[in-house]
Amino acid sequence: MTYNTLVFENEGAVGRIILNRPASMNAISDEMATELLAVIGAAARRDKLRVLVIEGAGRAFCCGADLKGILANLRSSSGLKFVEFLSRIQAVFTALRELHKPTIASINGMALAGGLELAMSCDLVIAARSARIGDAHANFGVLPGGGGGTLLSRYIGEKKANHLLFTGENWSAEALERAGLVSLVVDDHELRHVTDALARKVSEKSPIVISRLKQLVGEGSRLLPRDAFELEMALLQAHVKTNDFKEGLTAFSEKRTPKYSGT
Repeated sequence: MTYNTLVFENEGAVGRIILNRPASMNAISDEMATELLAVIGAAARRDKLRVLVIEGAGRAFCCGADLKGILANLRSSSGLKFVEFLSRIQAVFTALRELHKPTIASINGMALAGGLELAMSCDLVIAARSARIGDAHANFGVLPGGGGGTLLSRYIGEKKANHLLFTGENWSAEALERAGLVSLVVDDHELRHVTDALARKVSEKSPIVISRLKQLVGEGSRLLPRDAFELEMALLQAHVKTNDFKEGLTAFSEKRTPKYSGT
């Protein structure tokens, strides 16, 4: 399928979404939000695709929602279209969080507002050393609508989140790596290489294991310890019945590389 605002590439077990509005710093338009929902859905249905990477074309990862489009909508529809647009963006972020396959945000350049929220929706975040990341909504008299105001503190703590939100500042990749939002910072020229290597490494693991690990981390962080242990036990009991569980142990015993089927 051909998209107008993004490019989708599939190389073996790794899929790549490239946000492709470089002249607008990959701002999320209504059309892009719709296309993102479509491509994430397509990725979910591809059994052979095991990891999904998101990156931006040009000098930015994503600078957030298309503010010019928002202003035009406000003038023509008293805000109703804006609410619909925001609902679509939230649906994109929810689809990424609920995707049973791991996702990697590969950040070059700027990741602001909705771009930050997009990165937060991914399981791993790799950033170029020159990348700048921030919320920025306060700079334009806008409230976050994709998790920036409610979820950011889960990653970097309440005080740092308040600082980033209240000031509208953007911070270095290294600062947000120290804060816990960014998984890894690499030199700019190594971003694609390191991202691809990590994606391939994850794709070689059992897709069932990775999917369930994603569930354990996502749900477990919000559970009491006793409930978290119950979740682990429930998933483990289901997992021991899978072919991948048997294959992993058999490969270990036979001193060979496992070949996971995802069943």
